Amino acid sequence: MNKHMEDNEDFRIDQIIDEFLETEDRPKAIGSYYPSEIGMCLRRQFYSYLNPKKTDESTRRIFALGNNIHLFITEALKSSDRFGYVIEEKPIKINYSDEESTFTVYGRIDDFIITKDGRKILIEVKSASDVGNINEPQEKHVMQLNLYMKYENPDLGYLVYVDKKNMSIKQFEIKLNEELYEKTMQRFKDLDKHLRNNELPFAEYYFDDKKVWECKYCPYYNECMLDIANNQ
Repeated sequence: MNKHMEDNEDFRIDQIIDEFLETEDRPKAIGSYYPSEIGMCLRRQFYSYLNPKKTDESTRRIFALGNNIHLFITEALKSSDRFGYVIEEKPIKINYSDEESTFTVYGRIDDFIITKDGRKILIEVKSASDVGNINEPQEKHVMQLNLYMKYENPDLGYLVYVDKKNMSIKQFEIKLNEELYEKTMQRFKDLDKHLRNNELPFAEYYFDDKKVWECKYCPYYNECMLDIANNQ
């Protein structure tokens, strides 16, 4: 019976999971940008707008695990009597315009907490394969939370890394950094300019010794290597 169950294509749990997770990949619109991505390689973001690719099954499963971890953290926060109330995935929308650029930034704060004494706390949750190797928060994650803090002006901000294996946690208190905020907005402006002018950005991760390892996981690795070979 077990052999029959394994061979029965109607009872493949992995296929059922992938069907459950499958969603329509919506193409990105130039002028709409996201805090969760802006710290990534600008060239990768450029490709994702002009050459969108369907999210593969493995990546969808990883995203699902991360979402479930976040839901668990949120339920724990809501159950605590330390807080007045907790808002899950609070949306933000930032309209930006100057002489050079006009665009909108869309984001979601993982957890927006109001304490019983009226303080505001923002929490950004990130899943990790091994929190034991994390000694400091990643800049792209700080960039994301810092933008939310600039928008909401909270009393505290925390980046929380959760180990996917055993739920171990490392958290880092983040303070609002005006210089980092300006850097973040400049990256949005640079991305917008490159997209509107159809100009390929510099392959910043490939030429950064600390970030080049991420290139092999990029869905646009082949396209980027070809462009680099052509001196682009």
